[in-house]
Amino acid sequence: MNALTAFALFLLVVGLAFVLTRLQPPRAEKDIQITEAVNAALRAEFPLGNAQVDVKTFDGVVILGGIVREREQAVKAISLASAVAGVKSVESRITVRSGG
Repeated sequence: MNALTAFALFLLVVGLAFVLTRLQPPRAEKDIQITEAVNAALRAEFPLGNAQVDVKTFDGVVILGGIVREREQAVKAISLASAVAGVKSVESRITVRSGG
């Protein structure tokens, strides 16, 4: 493969990647609102940051990830997220890590 062919192939791949990223649907406004509401509920419940929970929402499905110190904190985070209007389901990927 000569340099011109390699460069053309490179441009093709970059162009394809650009087009594919443009075809992804923008994040729904409702998902953004749900994420913000869940984050606000978590901040109110865990104001000192003793729970580090990341929130993502896709089509009303909330995914919780991160680290908490006690199992009860994980259960509370799931409960808070489930109570937010528009949430279809909650998937927990929270890790419980005991201090010590």
